[in-house]
Amino acid sequence: MNDILTEITARRARRGFLDRPVGREMLFRLARAASLAPSCANNQPWRLLFFTEPDALERARAALTPGNYWAKRAPALLLVFTRLADACRRDEGRDYALFDCGLAAQNLMLQATAEGLIAHSMAGFDAAAFKRDFGLPPDSIPVVLIAIGFPGDGSGLSEKHLHDERAPQTRKPLEEIVFWNSL
Repeated sequence: MNDILTEITARRARRGFLDRPVGREMLFRLARAASLAPSCANNQPWRLLFFTEPDALERARAALTPGNYWAKRAPALLLVFTRLADACRRDEGRDYALFDCGLAAQNLMLQATAEGLIAHSMAGFDAAAFKRDFGLPPDSIPVVLIAIGFPGDGSGLSEKHLHDERAPQTRKPLEEIVFWNSL
């Protein structure tokens, strides 16, 4: 039996990175995993913008919110963005581009876990700065920023984040989130 629960369970929102670059071949494998995600009408609305060169990394790091200080140590950052024009649009405002981007990001993060990497997604960044500083189309939506790198010892983390690094993974019990046939 093939079981991907190993990678799903092993994936954690770690924050301690080694000072070691991630090779382009490895990043391409992550991108390939993202590209294989399902999408509504096969629109594949995600776009992946990697930051690995020093100048681009510094400009991307400058757009992080203070709570994501730890991501400044990641050797690679990735912005997943989309445009609603690329979305599969349904009634009642159901634009699937954001959902589809989430599926692509999850594929990428699971591949990163399988490669022995950390891939930590973040909402805490200045979306307007990315649009302005990196030439994103005006109608683009920066969805998520992902810090990518090899796991380190957590040096330089706050006490809270260091505690989070070492704490067991917690999830709500299935009884709180799974319903059958009605609420």
